[in-house]
Amino acid sequence: MSERPAAVVVVGDLARSPRMLNHARELVGLRSLYLVGLRERPFDPPTGAWIAPLRAWRTIGSFGIAGAAIRMGLICAQLLAVLVRRAPAVVLVQNPPTFPTLLAAWTAARWLRARLVVDWHNYGHSMLAMRLGTRHAITRLGARHERWMARRAVSHFCVSQAMQADLAREFGIRAEVLYDRPVEFLAQSLDESRLIAVCPAGWTADEDMAMLLEALELLTTREIEIHLTGDGPFRLQAEPRIAALRAAGWNLHAGFLKESDYRALLCRCHFGISLHRSSSGLDLAMKVVDLFAAGTPVCAFDYGAAVREQVRDGETGFFFRTAAELAALLARIVRERHILAPMRERIRECWSDTWSEEWRRVAAPVFGGPS
Repeated sequence: MSERPAAVVVVGDLARSPRMLNHARELVGLRSLYLVGLRERPFDPPTGAWIAPLRAWRTIGSFGIAGAAIRMGLICAQLLAVLVRRAPAVVLVQNPPTFPTLLAAWTAARWLRARLVVDWHNYGHSMLAMRLGTRHAITRLGARHERWMARRAVSHFCVSQAMQADLAREFGIRAEVLYDRPVEFLAQSLDESRLIAVCPAGWTADEDMAMLLEALELLTTREIEIHLTGDGPFRLQAEPRIAALRAAGWNLHAGFLKESDYRALLCRCHFGISLHRSSSGLDLAMKVVDLFAAGTPVCAFDYGAAVREQVRDGETGFFFRTAAELAALLARIVRERHILAPMRERIRECWSDTWSEEWRRVAAPVFGGPS
C-alpha cells in the first residue's frame, strides 16, 4: 500500500454514483482510500475505504441565485478542507458537477503536490444549458471555467469515444475511454406467463420520462407490467399522469428500490427502456449497463452516435426517437416476444468483460497498479 491515500470525490450522493463507487472498489486494492461526497441514501462502501462525508447545504441553496452561490462556496471550502486534512497523493473527481468540484480538487492537489485525475461523465456546462439555455451568461462562464480547469488535471478518463474526440477537439486534452461494464453478471429468472419491463431512471432533466408516459397512452394493449425505478426531481411531477395510466388499466409500479431489490427486478424483466437523452450527446447511460448485466435487451432513445457505442440496433436492443416509435416497439414486442431471446444471447457475447477487467486494462496504469 502507498503511504499517502487516494481520494475519490463526488459532489453528489455517493449512493447514486455507481461508476465512482466502482473506481473506489478497484483503488482500495492499491492504496488506502477516502470516499468524499454526500451520504444521502444508504449504500455499501467498499471494504477498507473511509468515508469523508460532505454537507449538502440544500436549505441555503433554495434561496435563488444568491443562495446557490453561497451554497457552492460553502461546499468548495468544505471540500478543500477535507482534502487538505486527508492529504491524498491522488485525487480522482467526477465531472459534472464542475463547480466547485474541479476548483477545490485542483487547489488541494497543488497545495499537496498530488495528482488530479478527472473522470468525465458529461459536461457541466451542457447540464447548465438544459436549465438556463446555451446563451445564458452563467452557461457561457461555466463552459470557460470547465475548459480552463480541465487542462489543470494530469490524467483524464471518459465514458465514450465520442466524448474522447470532443475533449480533444474542444478542450485540447487527451482522455482514456473507460467503458462502464457490469461489476458482475446476473442470472435471469424470467416468468414467461407475463411480460415484464423496467425503466431505470434518475428522473432528471436529461431523461425524457414524459415520452414513455405518452407512448403508454398511445397503446391499446395493456399486456406489459412496467416498473419505473429510481427517484429524482421530476418524479413528483409525473405522479398524476402515472395515476391516470393505472386507472386506464396499466400495471405500473414506480419508486426507489434498494440495491438488492433493484438487481432482482432486472433479472425478472424481459426487456428494459432507456429514456436517457444526454445533455451533451456524448455520455452513455449507466442504467443500460445494469440491464446488460442481466442479459436484458433495451429499447433506447436514439440521441446520436455515442449511444451506438453501447447499444446495437436489432442485436442487443432497439432505438426510437418519438413516443409513437416507442409505442410501436412495445406493441411489436407484445406480438413477437420471441425476438428477445436471440438478443439475450448476443448481449452475453458482446458484454463478456467485467468492470474489473476494463479498469485494470485502462485505469490501473494511471494509478500505479498493474495493467
